Amino acid sequence: AASVAESLDSTLDAIILQAKGALLAGKALQTEDNRKAVEAADPILANELLAQRSSIDEQIKILTEKKKEIDDIIKAAIGEDDVLLVNGSEVASVSRYRETALNSDFIKENFPVVDFPEMFKRVDRSRLNIKR
Repeated sequence: AASVAESLDSTLDAIILQAKGALLAGKALQTEDNRKAVEAADPILANELLAQRSSIDEQIKILTEKKKEIDDIIKAAIGEDDVLLVNGSEVASVSRYRETALNSDFIKENFPVVDFPEMFKRVDRSRLNIKR
């Protein structure tokens, strides 16, 4: 199994390396709804990169679910205790704590940004959106 994973990693590494140079050399365009766009210089490579990303995303979802299942079993084994021991050595523990969270809905309703701009700050962020 390790050799298959290593082979996939090296294939993916090669695609990423190739894409770093090739996809950055795209042609600037404008979309029908007047958004700035860039046409991929190598459509086959772009599609391969997107397919690899989609595959990784799916694997992450599956592995995250499996990890949660394992965590739930371990937490159930610990129960009301604090620590799980294996052959006398601590291998897992449960931390119990209480958090106080800010009620942002209440603040937004009772302290509108127009009237209390000092309570809010604007942050520029970006997020990659992949069309499926």
